[in-house]
Amino acid sequence: MSETSSLESYNRLLARARERFEQSPGLNAIRANTDPRFLESFLVYFCAIGAKMTEPVEDWIRRAASRTADMGHSELAAALTRHAQAESGHHLMMIADLRSLANHWNARHTPVIDADDLLDRAPGPGAIRYCEVHERNITGNTPFAQIAIEYEIEQLPLRYGSFFVARCLEVFGPSILPSLSFVTSHIELDVGHTRFNERELARLIDEFPESLAALVSAGSAALDAYAQFLSDCVNLAQQHCASGEDTTSHFVTWQLQAPHGLANVDNEAAWPGWLQEVRRLRGAVFFDEGRRPQFKTGENEYDDPDPADHFSWHILAYSKNFLVGCIRVFPLSDSDLPCLTEELLGHEDFEAMLARIGRTRRNAFEIGRWVTDHRLGAAGSLAPGVGLELAAAAGAVVRALAGQADLPIGAAIFAAGSRDRQYLALSRLGLEAVPEIGPLRSDYYNDTIRVMYCTSIHTLRPRFQRLMDAMCHVIGLDRLNAGDPSATPGLPTGPRTETHRSGEAMRTLES
Repeated sequence: MSETSSLESYNRLLARARERFEQSPGLNAIRANTDPRFLESFLVYFCAIGAKMTEPVEDWIRRAASRTADMGHSELAAALTRHAQAESGHHLMMIADLRSLANHWNARHTPVIDADDLLDRAPGPGAIRYCEVHERNITGNTPFAQIAIEYEIEQLPLRYGSFFVARCLEVFGPSILPSLSFVTSHIELDVGHTRFNERELARLIDEFPESLAALVSAGSAALDAYAQFLSDCVNLAQQHCASGEDTTSHFVTWQLQAPHGLANVDNEAAWPGWLQEVRRLRGAVFFDEGRRPQFKTGENEYDDPDPADHFSWHILAYSKNFLVGCIRVFPLSDSDLPCLTEELLGHEDFEAMLARIGRTRRNAFEIGRWVTDHRLGAAGSLAPGVGLELAAAAGAVVRALAGQADLPIGAAIFAAGSRDRQYLALSRLGLEAVPEIGPLRSDYYNDTIRVMYCTSIHTLRPRFQRLMDAMCHVIGLDRLNAGDPSATPGLPTGPRTETHRSGEAMRTLES
C-alpha cells in the first residue's frame, strides 16, 4: 500500500471523529462568544489545564518508543525517540503564557487570578481523559498508536491555530500576542511535526496493516478527549466571569482611512470629520502646554493643518469613541508636495539623500504625524502600546503600498523628534539614521530632529515584524480586497474604512 493510500484509509476512518471535534461545544463557544472577558478567562484555563496535559508529552513519547521497540518496530521507535526531544519543555511556554494572562486579567477584572493556585488544582475531566488515552495505549498492546495521537493533536494548531490567534487579535489586538507563545509557536512547529507523523503513520500501516484499527481508535479517542478539555475550559471561564465584574475597559477601535485627494483640498466643508479630529489631536499634542504656540488658533482651538494629509493614508486609534492616536503614510509619488523631511533638508539635499539610500520619490514613503493623546498615560498607561501599534500599522501600510505598486525596494523615511524620544523608539525598532545627515534643529517644532529610514523589513526587530503582521490583520489590510480578484491583495483602490477592536496596548518592546 502506498503512503498516499495508507493515509487515505486512515483519514477516511478518522473523518467522523474530526467532524465531532469540529462541532464540539467548546469549539463552538469560542467561535460564537464575543465577550472579551470570557475569551480572556478561557485563555487562562486553557493554559493552566493545558500545562498539565503538555508536561508529560515527552515522557509519553519516550515510553511509547521503548515499548514499540520491544514489539519489533525499530524504525518507528527510533523516530518517536527523536520526536520526543522536540517536545521537551513545551509546558513551560503554557505556564509563562498563564502568568502573563493572569497579570493582564488582574489589571482590569475581578475576581483576581492566582496562576500558582490554578497550576496546583487537580485536572478536570477532559484532561484526565486525555492522559488516560495515552497511558492506555502505552501500557497496553498498542504503544505504536502514539503516532496516531500525535498526528491528530499536532494537526489542531494547523487547522484552528490561525483562527484562534485571529480571534484573539480581533478582541484584544496585538497586545495579546506575548501571551500566546504556545499557540503561535506550534502553528509553525507542527507543520514539520505533521509531515513527520504522516510519513511514520503511513509507513507503519504499510508494514503492519493490522495496526490500522488501533491507530484509528487512538486518534479518535485523543480528539474526543481534547474536545472535552476545551469544553471544560469554556465552563470554567463562564463560571469565573459570572463571579466577578469588569472594572475597567481599555479597548481600542482602529480605522484605516484612504487618501481623499486633490478634489477636496480647497473645500474645507467637504473634508471628512475624522480629518478634523486628527488635526485637533495633533495640534493639542504638538502645542504641549505652550511649547509650540503656533498649534493653537486665535479661536483658542488646537489645529495642525497640512496639505499632505489629503494625499496620505491615516491609521486612527479610538478609545470610547474618542481619537487617542494617529499616524500617516505619505506616498511621495502621489503628490508634488514636499514632505516634512524635504522641508527640513531642502529639495536638493532631500533628493541627494534619497539617492544615497538608493531610492527615488517613486519608491519612498514618509511616515509621520505620529501622536498619541498624553491623557492616556493617566487613564491606564495605554499610550506606549497604542503608539507602538500605530508605528507597526504604518509599516504594514508601507509594505502593502510598495507591494501594490510592484516596488520591492520601497523605503520608509521618518523625521523623528528627539525631545519626545521618537528617535530613540525608532532606533530600538530597527530604523537607522540616514548617513551623512546629522541632527537638524527645527524652530517650528522646537525640537532636534533626526532623519530615520528603513529599506528592508528584515532590518527591523523580529518582534516588531510580527507586530506589523498582526496590525495588518487588525486594521483590515488582509481583507480589504478579498472579494476583488482584479485588485492587488492588501489595499483598497478607493476610500475605505475598516474598524476592528483591539485590547490593552503592549507596554514594552522586548528584543
